[in-house]
Amino acid sequence: MSPESLAALVALASEPLGLAEAELLQRLGAAGVTDPAKALEGLVGPGYASRERPHWVLTASGHEALRDAHRALEQRYDVSPSTPGMETCPSIPWLTQVQTHWVEAVSLNYAVDPERLARLLPTPLEPELHRGTAWVQVLMSSLRDMRPQGVAPLLGVCFYQASYRAAVRYRDARGEWRRGGYFVRSETNDPVMRRVGNALDEFRFHAFGEAQMVMAREGELLTLAVDPDAAFPGGRLVGVFDTRPRTEPPPGSVWTGLDDLHEPLVECYDALGVSGEYVYVLTIDREPWNARFASPVELYCEYLEEGPLAPGARLDSVLHLTECAYRWRPLRRERFTP
Repeated sequence: MSPESLAALVALASEPLGLAEAELLQRLGAAGVTDPAKALEGLVGPGYASRERPHWVLTASGHEALRDAHRALEQRYDVSPSTPGMETCPSIPWLTQVQTHWVEAVSLNYAVDPERLARLLPTPLEPELHRGTAWVQVLMSSLRDMRPQGVAPLLGVCFYQASYRAAVRYRDARGEWRRGGYFVRSETNDPVMRRVGNALDEFRFHAFGEAQMVMAREGELLTLAVDPDAAFPGGRLVGVFDTRPRTEPPPGSVWTGLDDLHEPLVECYDALGVSGEYVYVLTIDREPWNARFASPVELYCEYLEEGPLAPGARLDSVLHLTECAYRWRPLRRERFTP
């Protein structure tokens, strides 16, 4: 179906009782259709519309064609389409269908040794390389009103979270590469959210830790700190950042600008987990990250400086992120061949 005929379908669908031909042609012209009469002819042949003088009306086939077109557009622009063989998991629905807001967040972008990262990944995941190296982002965020979808914000939970997201990929059931993030470590300051995170047995990739955490602002300076519980050592994090927005990367960064790193490090919507013979995919639908480069004034990240990815981990850049709403889709999975 041509874009012009699709525009005619939409125009007719908005008027259940039909439209007079003159008004319909006028609407199509105002919408930028160069040949409105030809657009209507494109609907008559397949039976999508009929002319019942003095009106044009959409037929049942036309309504179905419009729904098909809508589904095709959704699939075309879906950041994480399902593939043949992928199925929705039987998890408790509210555990994987929540919504929240990032009030503020910082992304510490570390270039790491691919072989060291590969040791932390379960089969079939492998590091996704950009600029010849692997990447781990330490995402420290302040989350507001996390709650099951449909529940009032007043009943939501506000908390801090630190996640260590590795850029990874695997071959899906069709043999094509599917990319996402794998969390090699995570902490929160909320014991309830920690228990919820660890309740997803199907999606478990590590024990979700608990820590004392803070994010505090004084003018343009943002201070954050993570002091993990003794049961989860190795995740101390202390940083002070100048958040005056910058569009240029710091000296020594492998990226030329925000657009350059956008697809590799920002356009990541799938969190991946592995259990048994399945890869699990948890997709986040979110608003665009309003990201700008920030400058570290002081920074100590124990996991990257002294943990399993050291030596060799190098801080490439820091992103400061402001308000962003997001929600989780239902958890999906697909079988893989070890």
